[in-house]
Amino acid sequence: MLIAHLWKIAPPPIFSSEPYPPLASQNSATVLKELKCMVCSNILKQPLELPCRQLACTSCAVERVAASTPVCPCCSEDSSLVPTEIRPAPNAVLLLLKDVLVQCVGCHRDKKAGCYDGHECTPYLTAGEEREAAALLKRAISTSPDQAGIIQMPTGGTPMTFMHVTKARHLTSAACSKTVKTRRAEMQTARSIVSGGEPSALMEEEVLTLSDEERMSLLQKAGITNNAIDSVQVLAIKVGMAIPWNGLRQLRRWLKASGVSLAGEQRMRNICRQILGNNLKGEMALFSFPHPSGGEELRGAPLVYTPDLVQKVVDLLEENERTGRLTWHNGVIPASEVWLKIGGDKGDGSFKMNFQINLVTPLSVRGPAPPRTFETISADHQHYIASGIGKKQAQHFYNCISEPISNIPISQVCPPSLHITLGIFTKIYGLLEDECHTLDLELALHSREDAHSSFSKYSHELQRLRMLQAELEQAQESYDLSQQIATYVSLVVGENDPVTVDFFKQCEDKMKSLKQLETDVANCTATVKKGFSIKDGPFVKELDSALQSIGVHRQQYFGGAFVGNHVHKTLKLSNIQTLCKSLVQTAQKRLPHCVAELQQRTDILVNTFCMFASCHNIYDQNFIDEAQTFALEQAIEQFMAYFRKSFPEATVPIKMHILEDHATTWANSTHVGFGLLGEQGAESIHAKFTRLGLAYTAVTDKVIDIRVEG
Repeated sequence: MLIAHLWKIAPPPIFSSEPYPPLASQNSATVLKELKCMVCSNILKQPLELPCRQLACTSCAVERVAASTPVCPCCSEDSSLVPTEIRPAPNAVLLLLKDVLVQCVGCHRDKKAGCYDGHECTPYLTAGEEREAAALLKRAISTSPDQAGIIQMPTGGTPMTFMHVTKARHLTSAACSKTVKTRRAEMQTARSIVSGGEPSALMEEEVLTLSDEERMSLLQKAGITNNAIDSVQVLAIKVGMAIPWNGLRQLRRWLKASGVSLAGEQRMRNICRQILGNNLKGEMALFSFPHPSGGEELRGAPLVYTPDLVQKVVDLLEENERTGRLTWHNGVIPASEVWLKIGGDKGDGSFKMNFQINLVTPLSVRGPAPPRTFETISADHQHYIASGIGKKQAQHFYNCISEPISNIPISQVCPPSLHITLGIFTKIYGLLEDECHTLDLELALHSREDAHSSFSKYSHELQRLRMLQAELEQAQESYDLSQQIATYVSLVVGENDPVTVDFFKQCEDKMKSLKQLETDVANCTATVKKGFSIKDGPFVKELDSALQSIGVHRQQYFGGAFVGNHVHKTLKLSNIQTLCKSLVQTAQKRLPHCVAELQQRTDILVNTFCMFASCHNIYDQNFIDEAQTFALEQAIEQFMAYFRKSFPEATVPIKMHILEDHATTWANSTHVGFGLLGEQGAESIHAKFTRLGLAYTAVTDKVIDIRVEG
């Protein structure tokens, strides 16, 4: 009965017949070790789990149970094998057994054991069958009308193609030229069949599978060692990558070793001279620079200029027309007009004047000119100079702290949209950061963080100051009381009485302690007054993390300024909410008693950002119609009113002034958005200029350096 019980709980056999097929060599040795029977050491057949948790075949387990003294084959001889404690093997073992690869005894193919019984075996040909098949193929090929020895056999579906390929007796590198020619012809024929009639395409794919070294070796063996890059392409590489001439010489030597040659340097210099012509001059000139001790000084600096601006414009017009880049923007620019945008950019120790054609400021005005003129700007500047009150009061003179560079009507000056966007966004973000800093100051009273950052040190000193001030107040009260008691005792018992002397001695000790506390409070107060770095505050840190979570990173230099493209991304509603909500989320963890009030202030900041985003989305377009102009005017008015109401103590920066007083006037007069007429072109020139400056740092002649010609 017990043996019947074992057969009853045993799993069904994986194979329907015996013997089991041989195991395939691809099986993992580790897996096979786990699936071996502990009795017969073969692969498990209908496995059972012994009381000791080891596995054995059902037949092996039955054999041991049927013995006169049933003992476990895996444990000591003293342990008995109780049949009722034998359990079916775990399902995981059965699944592994089904995945074991076995080799079919008929076709010798590897199959999973679980699929073996359903395998339709196609046995290999016997030796006699192989000889008969070979004879039939030889006869078919020899009688084939195709000279290449190619035949097709019907299969009921796609025909099967056979081709005669000569067995190689020697390596191709050691074979004679005739043999190599025969093999090449056979490969070309085979490639044509396999590729479906596109042997060249298949050959390209074959070459792509080679390594770089193999491809280079192939080119050299084929005699293709002179891959030349012409002068125009090399000049494009030089300009695009800001490579100086000496760097180009090094590149030429490196490429030559790899079988690639560059055009001659002299020819490229001649092309540069043809492009530049005589309309670009360079010299050292005197400029006015601020002196470190105050005032200004004259100092020589490199100057590059065009002697004939009109000719330069004509040359650029002809070049743009020749290259197909001249545009009238589908009639936005009248066909009878050429729009010339003139701009300037100062930064990184240089000043760049620039112009663009048929992208920018019109030569004719389509509407009434705004009241501001060149003459009023000059007059405001003269009044500012005469007042002598300094830059802090320059707002009373419309910030005209310098003479106008050119006599250009205000009506033809496009508001700088990129700088407006950056400036106003930075202003609002600064208010958000100030809110974080205020919360960090509040948090400093309760924080218990390790004193590593400036915030932690500040928090520690602030809490210490509170304690010292309390101790100082108590010490002052104790000293005053002791002084009064000592005076009373001296009047009662006399000044020389020991009791009186002892009281005055206590007063002296308390006075020393009081003076020391006053010194500690003064030192601690000085430390607290220094504050802490804004960026070390927990709220500001969380705000910066929220900024990075939306893919925006402030520049490491230039005061952590923003990049224009990043600001465009940040002004999306979802990103605005991510930034502002970081305050509430941080407060819920650190200052829960401030959450309700903070939510109101956060809503104000969200509304401020969103209102400015509405303005930005309109003026940053290329073209603005009358309806959009009216919408822009309304959006700016609402934004400025809300800003002044919500932040009455905040200053209105110059970028807000330009937006409020000049944006709609410009849009009304031109119907062209700032996105088309803005300063993005000048900014790209500035970036390129900076990149070139880094590349040409080693050039001693700064005039040549700035012309980027030698």
